[in-house]
Amino acid sequence: MKNPREVALKGLINLRRNGTWPDLFIKQESADMSPEDGRLCAGILYGTLENINLIDFYISSFSSIKLKKIMPQALDVLRITAYQVIWLDKIPDSAAINEGVKLAKKYASSASGFVNAVLRAVAKNKDSLPEVPKKEYAEYLRIKYSHPMWFINEMIEQIGEAETEQLLIENNKTPKITARINTLKTNADDALAMLEKEGVNGVNKTELNNAIIFENSFNPVKSKTFTEGLIYVQDIASQLAVTALEPKCGDTVIDMCASPGGKSLMAAQLMGNTGKIISCDIHEHKIQLLKDNAEKYGASIMTAQLNDGTVLNESFIDKADKIICDVPCSGMGIIRKKPDIRFKKEEEVKELPEIQLAILKNAAKYAKAGGYIAYSTCTVRKAENEDVVNQFLASDKNFELVPFELPYGINAESGYVTLFPHREGCDGFFIAKLRRKI
Repeated sequence: MKNPREVALKGLINLRRNGTWPDLFIKQESADMSPEDGRLCAGILYGTLENINLIDFYISSFSSIKLKKIMPQALDVLRITAYQVIWLDKIPDSAAINEGVKLAKKYASSASGFVNAVLRAVAKNKDSLPEVPKKEYAEYLRIKYSHPMWFINEMIEQIGEAETEQLLIENNKTPKITARINTLKTNADDALAMLEKEGVNGVNKTELNNAIIFENSFNPVKSKTFTEGLIYVQDIASQLAVTALEPKCGDTVIDMCASPGGKSLMAAQLMGNTGKIISCDIHEHKIQLLKDNAEKYGASIMTAQLNDGTVLNESFIDKADKIICDVPCSGMGIIRKKPDIRFKKEEEVKELPEIQLAILKNAAKYAKAGGYIAYSTCTVRKAENEDVVNQFLASDKNFELVPFELPYGINAESGYVTLFPHREGCDGFFIAKLRRKI
């Protein structure tokens, strides 16, 4: 029987050493755990990552050794155990500390006494923990909300200090699951009735047609409504990007970077399965995923094709009425769902705008005269969003931005909009709508 705390510790160590994504690690390691242990394991790992800078601040406040000099494995044990002591009220402090010391003896035996002392000091003072100094506001935000300084500085420049703090607060919350009812196989009333029959309560319709939100916890893997392809788990922001493009019956649509296929599937739904959708990806294994999802969700007009968006495909030139151009990005709009994204370094994202622009330029060549492109990202960074679009428009006078309106009172008069978790309640996302004039 696997120890959920030990698996969480291994996940943290693997991320630190190898950059292993925790969601994949947890999925593999918790497969044979009980549901309770699996939730505990994931909760500890993700909770620690969401608050890691603040946890380190608290540890340093009670440690006689500077953080940089603590044995890395011992520090990781301190982190996951301090998280349990401070944030998880249902776990007795003594139980969390005892388990932490056991892990320290196994992974950092020479430091187990030190780990025990620091954890007991944290537990003793958990109702009066030290306040993070506000002298340097950006540094305060970095510690308090565990986001990288480079990102905080960018956001302060974009939206100001007060809104940046609201964004970081929202990024540290657990979002509700949203999904889209697949009208290729069912309708809203029947899908909701099936969910209710399965015992899934608190499912509400939203302002966006066929979009639903789960007010309570929901595990789609165990739901027939999901496994039978009647609903597709997809954030509202992602659905809005396709809504802005307005694919219609008979259109030819190219999805430049399609995997796992959510936007292609929604386009097929809006098109009534009439027309043609070419869903592209650069990776062979993702082509199979696209094919599997097309079959599962009944999108018969969707075909998957191996294609590199940065390389011009001459067979696509002037072929598309609509183009979904959801490009690779930093992901800084989905930290709520993938807390490890906050560990990205500034140098890792610097080359992205060049790649994004190359994909957009090729997409422009695939659009027919009068055709439309929806350029989107799941980031809130201006450098990957407005700057890329404006650079493209400066290089191609055949295209123009098109104003559009969306549900939730979203009015993109400029032809593009950035959605923020603390404003719209969805993923951080950017949507621009472009039209080829001639």
